[in-house]
Amino acid sequence: MARTPIDVGTLMEGQGFGRFQAGLMFWICAFMFIEGYDMQVVGYAAPAIIKAWHSDKAAFGGVFGAGLGGFMLGATILGNLGDRVGRKRMIVLGCMLFGLFTLASAYATSLSELLVLRTVAGLGLGGSIPNAIALMTEYAPAKVRATRVGIMFIGYTVGSALGGVIAAQLMPAYGWPSVFIVGGVLPLVIGGLSIFVLPESVRFLMLKRGRSDLVLPLLRRVRPDLDLPDAATFSMQEEVQPGLPVRHLFTGARASMTSLLWLAYAANMVSLHFLTSWLPTVIADSGVPLAHAVIATALLQAGGGVGSLIVGRLLDRIGTLGIVAAFAVAVPCVAALGHVGTDETPLMILVTVAGLCIIGGQAGINALSGTLYPTYMRSTGTGWAFGMGRFGSILGPVIGGTLIALSLPLGTLFATAAAPILVSAGALFFLGRLTIVRNRAPGAAAELPVAPQTVAPLYPARPQGQVE
Repeated sequence: MARTPIDVGTLMEGQGFGRFQAGLMFWICAFMFIEGYDMQVVGYAAPAIIKAWHSDKAAFGGVFGAGLGGFMLGATILGNLGDRVGRKRMIVLGCMLFGLFTLASAYATSLSELLVLRTVAGLGLGGSIPNAIALMTEYAPAKVRATRVGIMFIGYTVGSALGGVIAAQLMPAYGWPSVFIVGGVLPLVIGGLSIFVLPESVRFLMLKRGRSDLVLPLLRRVRPDLDLPDAATFSMQEEVQPGLPVRHLFTGARASMTSLLWLAYAANMVSLHFLTSWLPTVIADSGVPLAHAVIATALLQAGGGVGSLIVGRLLDRIGTLGIVAAFAVAVPCVAALGHVGTDETPLMILVTVAGLCIIGGQAGINALSGTLYPTYMRSTGTGWAFGMGRFGSILGPVIGGTLIALSLPLGTLFATAAAPILVSAGALFFLGRLTIVRNRAPGAAAELPVAPQTVAPLYPARPQGQVE
């Protein structure tokens, strides 16, 4: 008698956290660590390059912008390809691309060469991160998806922060090219190993390829507690639409959802990059010693690492209100930075809490983008949200520099920096209300956790002591 095909989503929801899940988390975090390092590597090397090439500081701004522009293009173009050829392939391709062109940057001899190389490296960075989010999301049960994506971005934050430590050790001894060599070789190694150790998304294989033969061995690794026979057949109940996934970002009820997500992304990135670019300069000019101003900026990033975990967990438990709450705390904290003067204790506390809420909230938006869209368009939806967010990251430093040039009072300056966070919170509040209405609509299929017991009668638990 033929067995009833079992839904892959049901199997995935019943999984625990074992060897497979830990391995996937390790490799994705290692990948994100290298991404974080490479995203900041130009900033660490810039002073030495400017000195060595006798370049104008203002002209170097184009190099910074090139990396962000490449990231934006990669997130939209290569993210879309992830929904066609697979998450794993685009992660590996992106890793190899930014590794190769970061390595080539070590041998650049002019700003124009460096600009081109950083643009192409940015393409790889932008294309790989949305697919990494999609892969992590599609292997996680619904109840912990945001938490696991938040853990991913701790790797990114640590890579960004430790990059400064690595650069401080390498450049005095080996010169500025050494930081690019490290930033190029490591992703090439990680990308090469990922070919053999990183799994393709089970959901993608079922939905886009119909490859049950590849799904069975992967599900055995995901669910070693079940005895899945060779004759097992699988199905997946999930939406699929023909045509380009980009078009479907604005079809039906998704038009409002996508618009609100993009607004939340871009607005928060304005404030985040406003602060990361100008915070040391502004508080140092107010009378705080420069060394302490740098420490304050480091605390912003450190708070963000903790916030990625906290906000991710809140998102899993109470939905978008978790991010809204974080931003609601961030707004007065950022605004208050303009009124503490040279009193360093409240300054450090406010900066740390602001980092926890703003950077943690951004990690929450990253996780949210991976859960809003179905499998057939998840990389596309996440990639385009990242791409639109890059507009905010480009505008933030520009707006900050313009306001500083106007010699505005610190209170006005930081109140302006806080305003986009409030916009992001509002967009996410209405996005949360919109998704609640959609899930309550007749025929709506909300993706809810499924108890493992629903699987056991079809495929009995593996006897204890049996080797996988």
